[in-house]
Amino acid sequence: MSIAKELLIEKAKEGYAVCYVDECPLRTQCMRWQVGPYVPNTHSTYSCVNPDFKGVATAECPMYRSDQKVRFAKGMLHTFTSDMPKRLEPAVRMGVIGLTNRTYYYEYRNGSRPIPPALQEDIRQLFRENGWTEEVKFDGYIEDYDW
Repeated sequence: MSIAKELLIEKAKEGYAVCYVDECPLRTQCMRWQVGPYVPNTHSTYSCVNPDFKGVATAECPMYRSDQKVRFAKGMLHTFTSDMPKRLEPAVRMGVIGLTNRTYYYEYRNGSRPIPPALQEDIRQLFRENGWTEEVKFDGYIEDYDW
């Protein structure tokens, strides 16, 4: 187990959706399965993966969450450089808001909410769709679990 027991216990107390499908080929690397044993017996209910949902307990499980840390971007305050066309920032801003919501956009922008890898790629794609061909750089990066 690569995740600290204390972190798994904390997530279980927070109500993280867990999984108990013992036949799943991904279970030993899945955070949902690793958190499961730590759901407190003082909770009368908890959130659990539906084992009959399409794709669950397969190598392509849609509920799978890897227990490996990933690279999150932090902040977009310096992403928009002075050599970018003025129309680019509003187009990308509206695109990110369309993918998430206005609150998340500003949290991503100021760095208070880490930007997951998939959204980083979506943001890069928004830049490309609006004519930017250079590398998109975020303010910084951190390594963390993609809960």
